[in-house]
Order: sequence, then structure tokens, then C-alpha cells
Amino acid sequence: MSDIPGPTDPLTPLGAPPSPDPGPVPAQTPAALRPIPFEDLEAIPGFWARVGAMFRLVFSNPMELFDRVPTTGGLGAPWRFLLLMSVPVFLVTALLFFLLGMGIMVAALEEAGKPEGRVIAAAMPLVFGALLLLMPLFTFLGMVVFGALSHAFLWMWGGLKPGVGVGQSIRAYGYASAFIQLGAWIPTLGFLIQIAGLVVIGMGLARMHKTEAWRGICAVMTPLVLICCCGFMLIMAVPAILAAVGR
Repeated sequence: MSDIPGPTDPLTPLGAPPSPDPGPVPAQTPAALRPIPFEDLEAIPGFWARVGAMFRLVFSNPMELFDRVPTTGGLGAPWRFLLLMSVPVFLVTALLFFLLGMGIMVAALEEAGKPEGRVIAAAMPLVFGALLLLMPLFTFLGMVVFGALSHAFLWMWGGLKPGVGVGQSIRAYGYASAFIQLGAWIPTLGFLIQIAGLVVIGMGLARMHKTEAWRGICAVMTPLVLICCCGFMLIMAVPAILAAVGR
């Protein structure tokens, strides 16, 4: 009876030791994200070029803005961008307020024969200058307070995940709210743009923290709901307060 060799691997020569198991093939990791365009001085050196890149990013893929936020740190860059977007809105709003509202009040005082009208007219430039000087502080405080509140309410809604701290939530809120500042100035649509912007911020925070979108939306809407409830209670209490004072 002749010896018949068993089946062999055609790619393995006879008598060669078996090749070791290479193990599982590692998955390819995606390329690291670039920083937010406004902070990417290496790729975009020009200031206004970085501002334009921010608009292109937001209008092409807004959620990528929130993906790029954790690549860097610090509150200075989002604060400067928010301040840059807030200055035009502030100037237009303040000018309309002073020229229309204060003009009507001064004219009414002058018609009533009271000298306070000239004093108020002379003080208006000083008030406007003081508000302009305090604007950076108010902008920074608003970014920090509302960004931290969104982070806190996201924790209350069970959406926080390890690895993304309150600083990153504040950064994301600052960049996103800068675009809401501009959109809110559009007549008739301003309020709807603000609400839609808050929804986008909520979805972006949920994306950063790897949680459900509804948790992020509820987190950014909770302060607005609380403010509306407090305002409604205050309005309802005004008649009772006036009645008590008149007695």
C-alpha cells in the first residue's frame, strides 16, 4: 500500500513551520480633526480668512463645529469670536434705542416744560460709551453663565459623559451663540432663528457628550422655560402688588 500525502496548503512549502497567527487586524483610526477654523492659525493665517472659514463650516456642516471644539482649550478664542459677531448687533440696537426711544422721551419732557430733557440728551453719549466699554464683560459673562447652565442641565438630564468638561461646553456655546446673534437680528424670523439655534446647540452638546439628542435639547431649553415661568409669575403678581401699594 503506497503512502499518499495528505492535503497541504499550496502556499506553504512542505516541511516549513506554520506561520504564527497575526491576530485581529487593527481598525484604521480616522484622521485627527483640525482645530476650529478661527483657532487654526497654522492652516489659515489670515484673520478674516479664518472668520470666513467659520461661516463656511457652519453652513456646510454645523455639527462638525462641535466635533472640533474639544481639539483645543481655553475661553479666549470663543469669547473674541462671540464679541466680533455681537458688536454689529449691539451698535444697531443701541442706536435705534437711543435715537427713537430716548428721543421720544426727551421730546415729551421738553413739551411738558421740564428741564430734565436737556440733561438726559447730554448724558446719552456717556451712557452709550459706558455700555460699549462694558460690552466685552457682559459678553464674556453671558457665554460663561449660559454655557455652564447648559452643561449643568445636561448633567441633570443624565447626558454628561466622561472626557468633556464644562470648559468645552462653554466653548461650544460661545461659538454657536455667535451665529445666533446675527440671525436673531433678521426681522420677523429672529425669534424663530433663536429657538432653532438653541436646538442646534443642544444637538451639538449631545454629540460632544455622546448622548441622545433629546437630552441636549432639553438641557438648553430648560433655562428658557424657567425664565418664561418666572416672568409669567411676575406678571401675574403685578396687579396684586399694585393693589397692595394703593391701599
